[in-house]
Amino acid sequence: MAWFTRRSKAVDQFAVKNATFLYGIGAARWLERRFDLLAKDGYEQNPIVYACVTKLARASASVDLHVYRKQGGKLVKLENHPLLKLLERPNPMAGGRSFREAMATYRLIGGNAYVHGEGIDPFSRKGNPPKELWLLPTQSVTVQAQPQSALPAWYDYRPGQAKPIRFPVDRITGKCAILHLKTVNPLNPSIGLPPLVAAAFGVDTFNSGQAWNKALLDNEARPSGALEIVDREGKPVSLTDDQRSSLKRMLDDRFSGKHNAGKPMVLEGGMKWTPISLSPKDMDHRETMLVTARFIAGVFHTPPQLVNIPGESTYSNYGEAKVAYYSDTVIPFLESDLEELNNWLAPLFGDDLVIWYDEEAIPALEPRRKEKGDRINAATYMTVNEKRRAMGLDDVDGGDVVLVPSTNIPLELAGEIPDLAEPGSDADGEEDAPSPEPEPEPKPKKPKKPKPAEEEEDEDDA
Repeated sequence: MAWFTRRSKAVDQFAVKNATFLYGIGAARWLERRFDLLAKDGYEQNPIVYACVTKLARASASVDLHVYRKQGGKLVKLENHPLLKLLERPNPMAGGRSFREAMATYRLIGGNAYVHGEGIDPFSRKGNPPKELWLLPTQSVTVQAQPQSALPAWYDYRPGQAKPIRFPVDRITGKCAILHLKTVNPLNPSIGLPPLVAAAFGVDTFNSGQAWNKALLDNEARPSGALEIVDREGKPVSLTDDQRSSLKRMLDDRFSGKHNAGKPMVLEGGMKWTPISLSPKDMDHRETMLVTARFIAGVFHTPPQLVNIPGESTYSNYGEAKVAYYSDTVIPFLESDLEELNNWLAPLFGDDLVIWYDEEAIPALEPRRKEKGDRINAATYMTVNEKRRAMGLDDVDGGDVVLVPSTNIPLELAGEIPDLAEPGSDADGEEDAPSPEPEPEPKPKKPKKPKPAEEEEDEDDA
């Protein structure tokens, strides 16, 4: 793409005398901070932003929510509760997961998400639970700040060109029919800071790099150049403004764009085209694009390998990256939403109700659970019941003992020698075939006791 820049009259006259037309680079264009432009330039046209936002929104929405009742210091899961049914089907147009995915998408793009509870009266002491939940477009909602107060005065929702609908805020309790989910914004606490604002320079750089590569492909990777107009003696020829405009239109129509790529340039006498060559380094935007892509992924706390960005990575494999992503990004993002729902929605159905999730039911965290189980099982200082409680299980009878790792016997029995029967004996309990009894050994004969000498003499006399 080529364009001209308007300069001062004196400089312009000098340029006309030289009659040289340069096709070059203009000023940088940065992403504007309006939500519609953030969504268009940042989300729709940038593949890295789209991948990061979609991945986090879908991951957080895929975690099943449950309703618990606080009872005796424990959480008891409730089935078929009205609050659970509302979370599973917020309104006739959206299911629970699609609703929460859209809610997360709005917050990740614009920093704000607005949920309207149909039927909520913020000034009622008892408070009626909402019949339906509706997600309001971020670009259609404005927040009216309240002087000398952290609470807003009201929310205005303008659907299209219709008259705005005002939702007041209780100035004491802060209750409102609108749930405002937002990111931290130190410069304006009334509204959230869009993550795309922090990634704006990277988004613009990446989009410009894609447009640059596309333009080179459309022009068969041929760079722009300079068209010089000289007389027969080789001296520059002066052109009028009309001549310059006509020549520019001719160049754009005949030689610019992908449809004119490869066509030979036919020049009249006195015209000379000097191409501006690009070095291989200038043609290679791959490294710049990869660095920018990793920068954008970092803003959304997404490991680059999870969104198919090649290059160096902190994690050795995809599995490790996924576990870290859920632990460091998905779960904190989900819990921030649940904390607001527990403050705004759950009390309308009961003071002792809690909306939460079951970490054991998240498949992506299975490697972490296995590692935790191995670590707890290897602990020699914990009793059986302590290990079970650490894994979220109930106690068992006889489990208040510590097992020795070598033989897994109670610790108090480790120093005792058990009375074990010899193998093959009756006490051993093994039924072996009867073996023949061994023959008794012959008893040795006793030597005769010598007789006294007197008895021998008596025998001789006899």
